[in-house]
Amino acid sequence: MQHNKISKAKARLNLGHPFFATLLVQTPVEITDAVPLAATDGETVYFNPDFLEKCSVEDTMAVLVHEVGGHDALLHSIRMGARDPELWNIACDHAINNMLVDQGFKCPASVPGGWLCDPQYKGWAADRIYDDLARQQSAKPQQGNGKSGSGDPSDGSGSGKPGSGSGSGKPADGLKRDALHGDVLPAKAKSEPERQAAAQKARQKVAAAANIARMAGKFGGDLALMVEGMLATKVPWSDVLRDHMTEIVRTRDNWSRRNRRYKSVYLPSRGSKAMGPMIFIPDSSGSMLSESDLRKVCSEMAHCVMQTQPESIRVVWADAKVQSEQVFDPQDFSYEALKPVGGGGTDMRVPLKYVKKYDPQVVVLLTDGYTPWPDVPCPFPVICLNTTTKKCPSWLQVIEI
Repeated sequence: MQHNKISKAKARLNLGHPFFATLLVQTPVEITDAVPLAATDGETVYFNPDFLEKCSVEDTMAVLVHEVGGHDALLHSIRMGARDPELWNIACDHAINNMLVDQGFKCPASVPGGWLCDPQYKGWAADRIYDDLARQQSAKPQQGNGKSGSGDPSDGSGSGKPGSGSGSGKPADGLKRDALHGDVLPAKAKSEPERQAAAQKARQKVAAAANIARMAGKFGGDLALMVEGMLATKVPWSDVLRDHMTEIVRTRDNWSRRNRRYKSVYLPSRGSKAMGPMIFIPDSSGSMLSESDLRKVCSEMAHCVMQTQPESIRVVWADAKVQSEQVFDPQDFSYEALKPVGGGGTDMRVPLKYVKKYDPQVVVLLTDGYTPWPDVPCPFPVICLNTTTKKCPSWLQVIEI
């Protein structure tokens, strides 16, 4: 009976929602007591049998779509990275559920207390929601008893892991959770090559499903914006920048090395290996200010920061001259915070000369390649993200996006 309910839900989705139906055909659904309600690890959807028994076919459709069409399609397990899992789950739920409402779905009546769906986050990507929630959290005094959750789905704190409890053990933060909270399980892929391979496979599935839905005339609204934004991010930044992730960043006390600033006493040095200050130069000439190119450029910058967590970020917007600068700490950087300024001609020689004064460890230049280039290589490494196939100088590390 339970498998029959899932089959009926898939059949109905096939009639009205080809994008979600196509993804579900390729995703196994496992009925198991190991999760409180439902969950996904990016490869398999897990459904609790007691919860499934309470679900109507319509509820089952919504839950399946929430897992595979939301978390899986948007690579939430893989993209979690070093983010706080608790906060990332909350952000993902707001993003997905607002998108599902936009696509005509309703909160499953069988979900205790409803689901997270704050309309102020309509159209926002999970990354942006996460940044906003993190700012709210840091602005509030942290009070509470640090009590870990029980794993009971009725308290809205389940982790989706069998027998693990669910709370983070952190003080209460005042953030609202729902009964489906914690359904983004860690990805099965553990090593960086495995994660990149899994991400590439998932993107191919999503792109194929999007094409089918587009041909059926049923791919639009918030769904199209979220999926296209995710597909626009292509570069495995942690791989590209691995050789440059050696800057000493002051993050914690290290008693194994003496702090040489103080000779009369033995004090710890403060430092760890990480990504140092990061400089981006987005080409903001008229040819690069199309919505498509801006989405690519901003998506890649946001993804790079998320993967590498540099000490600081400097964004130098330039066309034929330097138009503006934005400087961020990693926790303040977000897609929405980027403010392109420009619209004139193109001469990337100007910003490349301008940033020399910062003695950069590495510069990421984002352009369409239609620009004059310096006659000699820059005295610092330059990674050029090219939105076209225009040939660039051989001394650049070029990645076509």
